[in-house]
Amino acid sequence: MEKIAYIVPSETMIPAVEEILADDVKRGVVVVQTVDVYRSAAEYRRLAADGYGVIIARGGIYTDLVAVSDSVHVMEEKIRTSDILYMLTSVRETYRGKIYVVLREHVAKKFEGAVSLFDFPLEVRRYTDLESLKRQLESIPEQGVVVLSSGVASMLCDREDLTMVELMNRDTTIRETVRVAKEFLTQLAESAKRVNVLESILNNVDEGLIIFDREYRIREVNSKAEELLAQSAENLLAADVRKVIPNMPARRMTDICEAAPRSFVRKLDRAMLSFTIHPFQFYKSEKRYLTTVQDVTKIQELEHTIRMKLAQKGLVASYHFDDIKTEDAAMKALIKRARTIADFEGSVLIYGENGTGKELFAQSIHNASRRREGPFVAVNCAALSESLLESELFGYVAGAFTGARSEGKAGLFELAHQGTIFLDEINSMPMGLQAKILRVIEQQEVMRVGSDYVIPLDVRIIAASNGNLTRSIRENQFRKDLFFRLNTFQLNIPQVKERKGDIVPLFKYYLAELRGCRAEEILLSPSFEEELLAHHWLGNVREIKSAALRYHAFDGDNSCGEIIQNGQADEGLVDEELKIDLGQLNKVVETMVIESLLAKGTSKNDVAKALGISRQALYKKLHREE
Repeated sequence: MEKIAYIVPSETMIPAVEEILADDVKRGVVVVQTVDVYRSAAEYRRLAADGYGVIIARGGIYTDLVAVSDSVHVMEEKIRTSDILYMLTSVRETYRGKIYVVLREHVAKKFEGAVSLFDFPLEVRRYTDLESLKRQLESIPEQGVVVLSSGVASMLCDREDLTMVELMNRDTTIRETVRVAKEFLTQLAESAKRVNVLESILNNVDEGLIIFDREYRIREVNSKAEELLAQSAENLLAADVRKVIPNMPARRMTDICEAAPRSFVRKLDRAMLSFTIHPFQFYKSEKRYLTTVQDVTKIQELEHTIRMKLAQKGLVASYHFDDIKTEDAAMKALIKRARTIADFEGSVLIYGENGTGKELFAQSIHNASRRREGPFVAVNCAALSESLLESELFGYVAGAFTGARSEGKAGLFELAHQGTIFLDEINSMPMGLQAKILRVIEQQEVMRVGSDYVIPLDVRIIAASNGNLTRSIRENQFRKDLFFRLNTFQLNIPQVKERKGDIVPLFKYYLAELRGCRAEEILLSPSFEEELLAHHWLGNVREIKSAALRYHAFDGDNSCGEIIQNGQADEGLVDEELKIDLGQLNKVVETMVIESLLAKGTSKNDVAKALGISRQALYKKLHREE
């Protein structure tokens, strides 16, 4: 504990006070001493330099010292009426004459009310400073009377005919004052510790912190806020926060976000900063507002780290261009073109039937681009309902809808930050979501469902379609503006039937994987190779892989068509170029045609294409009787 300076008016009082405070004096907690009453400022500086935590003084000495105090607390030892009564009783035991009590003015006011209690001659005189004290003492008319006053009285007055009695507080008053001083030092030390901890926290957190009041005046800032705002604390303190943070949203400043924290993003010079205002109770009914400031770049780096951890759990691209097996010259040219596309930023639109390898190309482009270290997020737009797809793509905040997670959820676009998002079967995306996807592409930012602020993004979009988007545009099933945003680069992956030279090598490649050998070691009979080449492969590469598995399972025995069935299996399947005019058919015949095609194994996409209608229109026709 820091030392306490106990100031007494005269040297003669030092031994008496030291005896009362013997334990504290012995331990060095209290030092009893006098000061030069004519040099208060110099004496205060001396005591502060000597390391005292509290200075105890009374009367005029207290008044003079507190007037010049700054760093060290000056505590008043009040002269109570009970102390004066105690001293008068003590004097009266040996003296029967008139007594003069000369007191500081504010002390005299309190004591004068008790004068009537005494049955002996007693006069109270007031003084305001040392000069007035001297005048009061020298103007006492009687000789040989007792004067009860401050310890400095005897030093100011030269009259030897007066008996000066030094006014001294009772033992209990002295000890109580020292006890309060020690408690003050303890609380001061605890407060200093808390302040040090808070200052350490405030100045070492990665966020800038600004506290302002209801008049928008900045009251506190930390060093990080100075750094982010590129201004010193001297310039920020007492400044209007609305001038420091430009264009603070008016709707968020109404009643200064009384209900809940509010967030927004603003650009200052070249820095993009995120601000969040938190209201809090400062003192009694007074409110203040804590604003956290973050560098969006730092936030994105943190998010990127989190996203990379998520990527390690599956948001990665596994395939490269070398994984695309082909002997076809056109296919090799397409791969070369895709490698070139990978070197440039810009959306990519991939056309291809189911099973042709659209995602294989998408992953390869990602792994050959500068985004290869970022996440690769794939989503099938046809697999989810519109509402679910929206929350999956854009995420949502807590309480956005019934069943939402209490902590909210990041969307797939956020997870793809600094990487690539692959939107497969985008031709099946509802029109309402197409507009939102367009905004994400144009603004490079996303807003979670239920939120009112945007999250900046850096995402490359690769989209894939198994249907003709220009036809969908004509049928008002796809937005033209979105098409042109996605169609910066375009790739058209041919069907397997258009690359006959790849059928047998691909079959051998997948069979070799199953057998754990090299493709060159696989030997197929000429007749079986002919069967492979004669098959339509409507499922494209995916169907070849399945056929290789069946070949491996049945040890190459296709006598009963367990591996592939040519002719009968393909009989009645509709060629994709076939056109049927439904206008010439009634609804019964129309339904029979559709059901017949589906019964023969034709996919709904192929049926819709053959009929010249959209997939959604086909669904309506299938369920119109329900």
